[in-house]
Amino acid sequence: MSSYFFFIISIYWLIKPIKKTLLVGYYQVTGLTLLGLHLDAAQVELVAKEINLLLSLLAALSFAKLASRFKREKLALYIIIFFILGFITFVSLLYNAEYLTIWMFYLYGDIFVTLMLASFFAFLNDSGDVQTARRLYGLIVLGGVLGGFFGSAVVANYARKIEPPMAALICAGLLVVIAVIALWFGSLVKWTAPIESPGIASTRRYKNGLRTIISSPYILGIASMVGLYEMVSAIMDYQFTSTVLHFVSGEQLKVYFASVYYFTNFISLILQLFLTTLVMTRFGVATALLFLPFTIMIGESAFILLPGLLLGSLLNTIDNAFSYSINQSAKEVLYVPVEREKKYQAKAFIDIFILRCAKGIAVAFSLMLTLIFAGFEGMRWLSLIVLGLLFIWLTVVRYIGQSYKKMEKPD
Repeated sequence: MSSYFFFIISIYWLIKPIKKTLLVGYYQVTGLTLLGLHLDAAQVELVAKEINLLLSLLAALSFAKLASRFKREKLALYIIIFFILGFITFVSLLYNAEYLTIWMFYLYGDIFVTLMLASFFAFLNDSGDVQTARRLYGLIVLGGVLGGFFGSAVVANYARKIEPPMAALICAGLLVVIAVIALWFGSLVKWTAPIESPGIASTRRYKNGLRTIISSPYILGIASMVGLYEMVSAIMDYQFTSTVLHFVSGEQLKVYFASVYYFTNFISLILQLFLTTLVMTRFGVATALLFLPFTIMIGESAFILLPGLLLGSLLNTIDNAFSYSINQSAKEVLYVPVEREKKYQAKAFIDIFILRCAKGIAVAFSLMLTLIFAGFEGMRWLSLIVLGLLFIWLTVVRYIGQSYKKMEKPD
């Protein structure tokens, strides 16, 4: 299952710099006029992200309905076949692609990762008991980090050779490998009764999750931390994209985006292997949660003083490398002292609704800010907004850390 997850994440990071380059590269010179507003390429991507979030939510809800009708192993195979056919279709469409195909491919990438991850975890949960799933979790996380490193490394090292049609063909081939792994794994395990997971939780559980969050200051703090991160991350990604577009153009865009993602995933791998466990075991969860906001604070402060390509690119690395490694691990541990039923109810609501709603609000908020602080000259002032949000974030983390210690040692 670790290799299954490895290939899903590899595909995502293989197409991420390509779909991003296609979209922002298409609008880099002329921009886009929408509802009377002229948007630059980075702002166009914010609009695309907003549409992506809506489609991803619809995809997640559709998956929940399908999961109630099909066995998980069969549903996983049906979804894999669907995306194999999709990528094969894009092989021909991406030759001399125009705006419609570019938009379709950009949106397709996020729908891919939403459905593939939902089907993967449902498949995993139904393949054994909870204890088995927990034992596999560490290997699966490592497989994902390695997958991100591998996918971005392939594009970074062969960026000039891997054109969009070839990338789509490679993705189709990797999905065939995933299908073989799924079939092989399915033949080995003895299937158990479905374990309800966040991706397929019932409507009743979502409602209970909302009540749990509202009634528990601790869980509300976790939800607030998730929302604040999404707002900060959306602004940072816009700063990164806008900075790159200011200094890089043409064919170099794909090479540069791929190289930054490669470096980011390399740092994430190093952090996951050598820092995450050390910090969490020696200094605790509260300290681990401080790493991401503090490193963002340092990065944004430096960008205010010296806005440029290097520091603008490091904003992406700071955000994603720490988020995918130490912050993600610490965030998951926060749920451990919570009562089992409340934990699953709250986590389902946070992962499905709060996370996506927070992203939607964050992207819309970022777009509004970019209309005020337009152009590369305004990028540094967005850092002041980020620093203000970080102050609230750190206050929330301080409260969560203290509450976690009390819940961990109730005596």
